[in-house]
Amino acid sequence: MVERTEMGDTFDSLGRDWYGYDPDASPEELWEHNRGQWDLSAKGIEAQRWAALNYKGEVVLVAELLGSGHETVADKRPGVFKKALIGRPLHPGHPGYDALIGAEVQYVRNPATYGPDPDVSNASVPPVVARDQEDSSAGRGQGRQLDARLRKIIEDAAQDRLMQQFRDDGWVVTDTRHNRPYDAEAVKDGKTINLEAKGTQSRGESVIVTRNEVEHARSHPGECLVGVWSGIRIPADDEVDPESGEFRILDFDPDAGELKPRDYDWWLPG
Repeated sequence: MVERTEMGDTFDSLGRDWYGYDPDASPEELWEHNRGQWDLSAKGIEAQRWAALNYKGEVVLVAELLGSGHETVADKRPGVFKKALIGRPLHPGHPGYDALIGAEVQYVRNPATYGPDPDVSNASVPPVVARDQEDSSAGRGQGRQLDARLRKIIEDAAQDRLMQQFRDDGWVVTDTRHNRPYDAEAVKDGKTINLEAKGTQSRGESVIVTRNEVEHARSHPGECLVGVWSGIRIPADDEVDPESGEFRILDFDPDAGELKPRDYDWWLPG
């Protein structure tokens, strides 16, 4: 990687606004801003399990590749296509991370090289989970979490935190995620609030909201709140670090922010 470079108005099929190494960025942000675009061999990627990105000759980011390990993306030149890696960044305590982080890299003419996997045969390594979505988590806003197991961990953690906070404040909270267009209902002193929970490993500038969630919030103004837990970190034991990231509770007024259709990306007001 080079030093952090702003992209300005340069076309980028991954929707990035910068690439390169930023010492203040989280592993998730570094991965999303540097996983593509590369001139790489599809067969070469599929034969690998780990990806190591280096800055000034030292490995600064290690990721576990998932599924095929790559997707094809458009280059800024018409008709030209490159590869973007698919995976999840690792953290201290994971054997793949511990084996590769800080290692020296010998530069060659090709900026991308393939090498033998580190020996982690005696360690407990979480299994690779096949991807079931087409997108990936974005650095600024919530994206589709492509590992179904991790997606459930993140969703459950965000909802549990939101419900517990209201219970601690004296509300009677009911889990409604399976039969309502909102995740929970909180009742106190004759007042009812509908709660929506969003969890993301990104900076949380936007979150994904469904059409049903938007329609419900629009038809019940002033009765809906959304709890957004951003910057979530998941160490090697696949449990959310409760001290990670930032937790915010906002009025859920979809029209106060900016909606971009996907379902919708809701860019939070302010």
